[in-house]
Amino acid sequence: MANRKISRAKTGPAESGFFLEDYVLYNLVRTAATYNEEMAKALKRYRLDTMKWRILMLLNDKSPSSVGELARRSVTKMPTLTRVLIRMEDEGLIVRQAQEGDKRVVQVTMTPKAVTVLRTVQSIGQKIFERATEGVSEDEAAALTALLKRIRANLGRSPYEPAVEPPQQLKARAS
Repeated sequence: MANRKISRAKTGPAESGFFLEDYVLYNLVRTAATYNEEMAKALKRYRLDTMKWRILMLLNDKSPSSVGELARRSVTKMPTLTRVLIRMEDEGLIVRQAQEGDKRVVQVTMTPKAVTVLRTVQSIGQKIFERATEGVSEDEAAALTALLKRIRANLGRSPYEPAVEPPQQLKARAS
């Protein structure tokens, strides 16, 4: 038993035995930062940054989108997003237009130029994704995605709300 590795994955920062390198949220942030650094280097030669890439990918998913929706989905504060959108509009990548019937809502649409640029740089994103997921099975990637969604939902809940049981425990109880 002396050689048995002790798992500290659920040990929190205030607990005995806490080790930063095993902390899930630290690794999440480090992974996201590494991904952003790689994408920034690759996108630079196309005069794009990770923020513009993210907006183009979001608009590729749903165009038009409101500025508020883009802010929420890109996890960006409204003033920061507005500055980026102004630059993107000046570069001919997007068009901003007040919504018919409610001038307070601004809709953002990709231009044909943006579609062309996005198609070019999507292959860069694909290569970085493939490198990032080398040796990761489909099942592992799906499990990680589900886990991250659950962690994000947990973080979005008030700390005073009761914990949500994992799906496996709910199924076991129903049996």
